[in-house]
Amino acid sequence: MYEIRFIPLIEPPTLKDNDSELKPDGYPFNNKMEWDIFQKKEIEKNYKNFPQPIQSGIHQYNLLEISIEDIEKIINLHIGDTEIVDSISFFGGYAISNNNEIVLFPQCCGLLEEIQQWRNILNENFTDFYLTECHPSPLITKRTNEIVIICEDEYETFIPVSTQKEIHLSYNETVEAFNLLLKELEIYSDNVNKLSEKFKVDNLANIIIWGKE
Repeated sequence: MYEIRFIPLIEPPTLKDNDSELKPDGYPFNNKMEWDIFQKKEIEKNYKNFPQPIQSGIHQYNLLEISIEDIEKIINLHIGDTEIVDSISFFGGYAISNNNEIVLFPQCCGLLEEIQQWRNILNENFTDFYLTECHPSPLITKRTNEIVIICEDEYETFIPVSTQKEIHLSYNETVEAFNLLLKELEIYSDNVNKLSEKFKVDNLANIIIWGKE
């Protein structure tokens, strides 16, 4: 039996110093140990009690495990000199786990507000769609009782390189998992919105998570 989960992941910004320039060789996915140590130091310089990355070599973090205290710090680094009302949502996106194995990770430049595009699957007869912010972008389509996520791009490689070219998931169970994600994000948003007054907005979660005005 399938056990499908959507996992909201973010890529937290960090303040850079001289040590931040002393990066390990290669890329995180092919020099995991050194990059994991480097990333751990960068995170500890900026945040308290931060969760572990979702996987070695992939430095994305489960939003639902991050304290509100650290969320406030993330927001300040994320917006910089930008007005909060003009900000995009956090960088990251939604991993999909099938039978306890993550089969799809957020790709480069993805955003949490892609949740709005994923809502398409709630329509049983949805039109094929891409996640428009990230690159490379998977194509999400439906074939009979399955959702098929096509991970092919002429110019870029999906990360990790082991990503299957076609990911097949039960449609009904994927929708069930997505509805659970929506409930989890709503609960988390209630906590995030405790910071709304501090940032002088009515609904902070709409800006940094949902991407809604």
